[in-house]
Amino acid sequence: MLKIDAAMAIAQGGICKHGTSALHGTLKQNVRRNRSAVSSGRRLFADRVPASSPRGRRFVDLVNRYSEDCGGVDSISETTRNHIRRIAFLQCVLEDAEAEYVKTGSTTLDERLEYQRLSNTQSRLMKKIGLFNASPDRDDDEHDDPLAYAERGGSRLHRERLE
Repeated sequence: MLKIDAAMAIAQGGICKHGTSALHGTLKQNVRRNRSAVSSGRRLFADRVPASSPRGRRFVDLVNRYSEDCGGVDSISETTRNHIRRIAFLQCVLEDAEAEYVKTGSTTLDERLEYQRLSNTQSRLMKKIGLFNASPDRDDDEHDDPLAYAERGGSRLHRERLE
C-alpha cells in the first residue's frame, strides 16, 4: 500500500497527503527561512545594543566606512563583515588608549605592549581583507602609469617645491 501511495503522490506532483515529499530529498521545498537581524544587516549585535554613546557612534561609523572601502555592505562576505567589526573594535580601543596618553602624558610598559599588540593585530586584519592599502581618492595626475614611469627611467613626475 505504501508503494501505491508513493506512486500516486509522485503522479500528482510529488507531495503526499501529509505534506511531505514522496521520496525523501527528491523535491525542493520552498521554505522561507528567516535570517537573524545580524545576518541580514539590520543590527550589529544579536542583543539590542543602543549605539547612542560616542563610542557606539564611532564604532558604527567605522564599520560603515570600512564596509564601503571593501566594496559596500551588499558585496562583502560574512567573513569580511566579521573582520571589519574586529578592526573597528580594535580602532576604538586604540583611540581610547591614545586619548588616555594625551590626557596623562605617560604610559606604562604594559600599556605600550598592549597598544603594540592591538595595532599589529589590526594591521594584520586590515591586510587580510584588503583595507591596509586603501588610500583616499587622489587626483588622476598622481596615479602614474607603470609604462610611463619606466620610460622616464624610473623617476617621478616633476613636482613643484613648496617654499
